[in-house]
Amino acid sequence: MQKLLDRLLPMDELIATVRRFPLSVACAVVMFILSLFIVHEVFKPNDHSILRVYAILGCCYFWFGLTKLYQESQGWSTSRNITFSLIGAVAFTLLFGIAYLWWLHLLLVIPALLLGLMFAPYLTSGDDTSFWFFNRLIWFGVAVSYLSIFMFAGGLSLGLGAINLLFSIKIDDIIYSDIWLFASLVLGPVYALSWVPKNFEFTEEDCKDPVGLSFVANWISVPMVLVYLLILYAYFIKILMTGEVPNGMLAWIISGFAGAGIVTYLIAWPMRESGSPQLKLFYKIFFPALIIPVGFHFYAIWERIMSYGLTEQRYVILISALWFLTLAISNTLSKAPIKFIPASLCVLIALASFGPWGAVGVSGASQFSRLEKLLNKHDLLEEGQIQKAQSEISFEDRLSISSILDYLCRSGRDSYLEEWFNIGEKKTDSWSCSSGRKLTKDLGFDYISHYNRSRFQEQQLTERFYINPKRSKFVDIADYDVTVSAIYVHRPRNEDNKPSKVQYPKDKNTEKILSVLFDGNRLEFDFTAGQYFTLNAMDFIKDRSLQNDNNEPLIVLGENDEISYRLIVRSLNGQVEDGVPQIQRMNFDLYYRIKK
Repeated sequence: MQKLLDRLLPMDELIATVRRFPLSVACAVVMFILSLFIVHEVFKPNDHSILRVYAILGCCYFWFGLTKLYQESQGWSTSRNITFSLIGAVAFTLLFGIAYLWWLHLLLVIPALLLGLMFAPYLTSGDDTSFWFFNRLIWFGVAVSYLSIFMFAGGLSLGLGAINLLFSIKIDDIIYSDIWLFASLVLGPVYALSWVPKNFEFTEEDCKDPVGLSFVANWISVPMVLVYLLILYAYFIKILMTGEVPNGMLAWIISGFAGAGIVTYLIAWPMRESGSPQLKLFYKIFFPALIIPVGFHFYAIWERIMSYGLTEQRYVILISALWFLTLAISNTLSKAPIKFIPASLCVLIALASFGPWGAVGVSGASQFSRLEKLLNKHDLLEEGQIQKAQSEISFEDRLSISSILDYLCRSGRDSYLEEWFNIGEKKTDSWSCSSGRKLTKDLGFDYISHYNRSRFQEQQLTERFYINPKRSKFVDIADYDVTVSAIYVHRPRNEDNKPSKVQYPKDKNTEKILSVLFDGNRLEFDFTAGQYFTLNAMDFIKDRSLQNDNNEPLIVLGENDEISYRLIVRSLNGQVEDGVPQIQRMNFDLYYRIKK
């Protein structure tokens, strides 16, 4: 057992790692101490502020490791390395400390730093063999290190739990948190760094692959990539023959295929000449065969951008298309060093992570510009102030305006909209928006969710409507004796238009008390004891918005000589045909009392 622990947690190696990467280890330790203070309630920081601090420390952890590797490969002095490291630390502090949308920048900075670690020692020199084996060691080390911390923290937690169970010794729950914090924020990061090789030059002998990796590459990864390549080419031929517009998900599918192929290319690289026939074929044709998918990739993403503008996701997809094209051309014309694969992506992502040209800046400006054009198109913006719609706005434009407002609000870009919407009697010193749902009312139309794109098609004769009234969690039932919940009825589906019928209770062995019939207009309630009443369902939607997901409560009260009742609508939907609404389905609760 001791030998196993020594192999999994070699203390001498960990101490040497602390001396080798002191700045990275310091970042991990500071994050651990901050987490302890928060867990033990030494102080209660502002959530956003502390998350910014974690972002800075996390990026500095990787950045300091990256600069250390570059220093060792270039023979830099310690002072020069520290200076270079601190410049990066200041840049991260400014980016995450000042930028309002700092979390969006973080999503790009972290991948760029991880890619940078892959080629940092080989930036100016080094062969493919050394590059490949170096990365095999560090990424295998990352996997082993986090397996080890799981065993360490999990085993220690189970041991404390056993003490609590067997000896009735109360273990404070916060101790378990401390254990996992230490394992994940100190032990794991330090242990992962201990796997980083001190030597950056390796031979072909070092690159002999484990049998398991060879099997996966030869008989799973490569065949799957080749099969998907054939599927994509078959789809491209179909597009050319039929002239149909490519599916909106095509860019994502091509990105997944190309990404899987490039990962396979890197993992299986030492076997490129000694592998199976399909693996050798893969290395010959993959990048040349990637050129046509990349062409469709550009077309698919450009269609989306021209129709709906840029967002961070589309910006990243566009970056991926540019990366795939660069790799396809460079490796078709002449084989580029394999370190060029992560290095080129690192540069693209790093450039996209900040500045007005970055994903955040360009996406916000693109959507704001689209919104401004749409508002001006329908005279909804006059002298910098929003106006209510004076004429009918097409469904597509209402949907686009709703979606853009949602995007700007959810991504924290309130400042883009404040000058337009924070005006008049509604003006406040701390204006903010959480969604576009309320803002569309100021424009004179009801909000439309992007999920309803397929439901609402004004180009067709039929337009769907959905009403979901508010319902109170507390209902006074003092005046009623019986409650029947969630009664579901639908428009007749048979050719003779016979009303649909549901009975309660639904238990087959219980005598039926109530039958509800619905013919699309009339609701008929028939009680076996002889009571009876009817309602005109069309009255439910009279003078109500048909596109509002958050209507006021819809309650119907009534009574006759035999029964008093209350009906509370849960949901109601249907379609508009030639301007006439028709209810398709209803869901409601019924409260009633039989009069003696």
